[in-house]
Amino acid sequence: MLTENTNSMEMFSRDWYNEYFRRAVSSTAHSIFCEQVYGKDLCQHGLMDMEELDFLITLIKPGSKILEIGCSNGFITEYIHDHTSSEILGVDFSDVAIDQAHKRTSEKSNTLTFESIDLATETFPGSDFDIILFIDSIYFLGEVRDALRKANQKLNKNGRIILSIFQYREEGDPQKILLPERTFLAQALNELGFAYTWFDFTENVRAHGIRNFQVAEELKQAFMLEGNAFLYEARVAENVFFRDASEHGMITRFMYVVEQNPMISK
Repeated sequence: MLTENTNSMEMFSRDWYNEYFRRAVSSTAHSIFCEQVYGKDLCQHGLMDMEELDFLITLIKPGSKILEIGCSNGFITEYIHDHTSSEILGVDFSDVAIDQAHKRTSEKSNTLTFESIDLATETFPGSDFDIILFIDSIYFLGEVRDALRKANQKLNKNGRIILSIFQYREEGDPQKILLPERTFLAQALNELGFAYTWFDFTENVRAHGIRNFQVAEELKQAFMLEGNAFLYEARVAENVFFRDASEHGMITRFMYVVEQNPMISK
């Protein structure tokens, strides 16, 4: 029987994420889950698998100055840092995740740093970035157009915003919302006059949705034996949704590479 209840915390709140990463970083079951679902254990909580992450790295010029929005506990940030020799600042509103990132990467602090910031209410840090990354994080920043404007102002004149997002078609939505030029993000980019290219990772997210469900169920007992019903329930809360969306073709995924636009004001 499950002995923990996630209903006491609002899912995806700061407290919820703090609890998630407090447990995940030391959970063997979670490590195995990430290895089997994503292709490598980077303590993931999101949709980017290793194929997508390694493709992202090919878009980054070595030595770039990067801001990552929503870095969690920084394993993906560190992976990007180590494979591109870039200078990266990762920010997240989970102070537990940021503390874990700080402690784990202290020897790399000259070029890899982290800050706990809630960018839904606070100012984007730094300036003159070559790249600003949003890996499944733009959803958490409120009005997407405002977030894009703020990010744009922090880029240098040759800078780019790279965003990975999923698009779900809800009941009543037109089928075309699943197209790369018609997602919620593309609509915002088009309205603001951004120039962008996109890359299709729909097959990845659909495979992820099904695999996520299967592996979570296979590892249920392992999570229970660790006393980590919270982690199991956290994955179940998303994996039924993604499994069903994937099986019914109701979800797509794209990576957008957006050019800095000097004509856009804050």
